Amino acid sequence: MSEARNIANINNAQRSTGPRTDEGKAASSLNSLKHGLTAKTVLLPGEDPAEYQSFSTGMRQDLDPLNTFETSMVTELINLQWRLQRAARAEAGILSAENPDFKALNNMSLHAARLKRQVSATLKEFQQMHKENQKRMDEEFARAEVHHEADLICGRPSTVAANGFVYPLADLVKWIEKNKALKTAKSTIRHFNLFGEVPPKQAA
Repeated sequence: MSEARNIANINNAQRSTGPRTDEGKAASSLNSLKHGLTAKTVLLPGEDPAEYQSFSTGMRQDLDPLNTFETSMVTELINLQWRLQRAARAEAGILSAENPDFKALNNMSLHAARLKRQVSATLKEFQQMHKENQKRMDEEFARAEVHHEADLICGRPSTVAANGFVYPLADLVKWIEKNKALKTAKSTIRHFNLFGEVPPKQAA
């Protein structure tokens, strides 16, 4: 390419102001949406960071990851679901147009379907991992409870960490209290079903 042609191309690009007609602007908008659906950036211009943060917090509370890898999977699910919601808004925008672009709608629907499959597969993988990790954690807490009760009986400093327990002692105490409360509740129900009254120690 000659130097003159190169300069001319640069000048033309600098003078360009984007699409001028309604059709051109609509096509540009759809192109932006298309790239937005596959964008690596989580938030696109016009999306509310506070809304994303609230959505993210809610999903983390619902899924309750137990370790770093689970947390990473939850982040992936959050971003997939956010992009899926973006796709739904894009489909609604196309359908609300005076002359809907059904080809664009079809492409958008195909992309949304791929996102749904990704969400489903990732969620299934997370749930299986979470179940296994929760079982292993409960077993570790149950073993630590034995050492903790022995420590209390002997009046000695805690030995749970020395016996391989990697979580804070306060978490173990909360876990023990929660399980005891559940056992008490079950015992109360059994007593009431048998005798039709609240156990004496729990009566007001």
